[in-house]
Amino acid sequence: MDAGRGSRMALCLWWPGFELELERVRTPSLADQPLALPTLGDRRRIEMGCALAASFGVEPGMIVSQAVALCPSLILCEPDPDVHDAARDRVLEVLHRWSPVVERSTERGRMFVGVDGLERLYGPPRRQVARLRARLEALSPWLASSARIGCAPGKFAAWVAARSAGSAGSGRPGAAVCVAPADLAAFLALQPVDVLPVSPRTVERLKRLGVRRLGQLVRMPEPALVSQFGADGRRALAWARGTRIDRVRPEAPARPIRVALDFPSPIGQLELLHAALDRLIGRALEHPRRRGKSVRGLRVSASLEDGGSWSIRAIAREPTSEPERLGAFLRSRIALDRPRRAVETLRLELFRFGPASAQAGLFDPREGASRALGSLETKDGELLPALRRAARLLRLRLGGAALFRVLELEPNSRIPERRHALMELA
Repeated sequence: MDAGRGSRMALCLWWPGFELELERVRTPSLADQPLALPTLGDRRRIEMGCALAASFGVEPGMIVSQAVALCPSLILCEPDPDVHDAARDRVLEVLHRWSPVVERSTERGRMFVGVDGLERLYGPPRRQVARLRARLEALSPWLASSARIGCAPGKFAAWVAARSAGSAGSGRPGAAVCVAPADLAAFLALQPVDVLPVSPRTVERLKRLGVRRLGQLVRMPEPALVSQFGADGRRALAWARGTRIDRVRPEAPARPIRVALDFPSPIGQLELLHAALDRLIGRALEHPRRRGKSVRGLRVSASLEDGGSWSIRAIAREPTSEPERLGAFLRSRIALDRPRRAVETLRLELFRFGPASAQAGLFDPREGASRALGSLETKDGELLPALRRAARLLRLRLGGAALFRVLELEPNSRIPERRHALMELA
């Protein structure tokens, strides 16, 4: 298998409602209860609900009070991201020992494995699934029995196969669907348009046009789809035809920098939390692996009093190595989603890095500028490079000109409008 280019044949493992089902395993008394997982933050909404809760009308995105009104017996499972991430990582370890090409998705309960060339080790796809399920059985019988597995060319088709595995054959949740390359088009033609990885608005418009299955979408002319839906229409047609094969790419080995701080007694004051965070940022930036690199991806997590955990994950728009900027960035995120109970242990993880950052100001003399704030140009009359970059970023973010400069035209004119003009800063 050429792990560098990825694997064309993909195997998808999917556990619907992974976090909720994990809570059922941890607490057997919740086995027959309607469960829902709320989001973190002050204005809490339903992030996911089990099938029993859905039968009462509980849907993702619904306000918690509305969900409880629809289902008075609804049990809200307190988010515990540390436990959920640890369970996902244990599954990934098993997959990495089974195949060199493993890729996770944004959803904890969905993972992809590249299976190109594994026939020599494990046999045909059905036997591969059986052997992989046996390895999961050694980790957890629940993981092995509840996993929906799909095998097909490309991640999209493998995910669709895993999605339909629950209704295949006897309808057992642990069923598997394997699609050969020659059968891919026929298999996709029977699938609903809801599986398309396009915007929900595009899917809704397709349904209004009477397009319910991918087979109906394939019969539509590509120019008409592009004229109606733009790039989404072209992508949807490629997915439906099975001509777009997205390979499983091996994950680069991550070496995040982790630091932690234990408190003698739990703290709940936001000011103390900010002070502890500043201390962790300083320790993380002094780590030998960080030197010479800027920081872009950060994750703050905490162990809470009386059990449970809390975490936030943030990606900075621009990489930086200034502790003040990193602290201000994280404090703004914590203000939107603060811990609900006192913190016993605070942890900081730097997991995405950028190039070496020269944190020069807009008027840094090293770029040939004057120290005066009013000087926007170098000695050659050129706009400061840093200011030009800032203007370009603002233009891209706002969709138009954002910064202007005053240009002197006719200072002695009797008409005020002719004396000066505004020119876009570029």
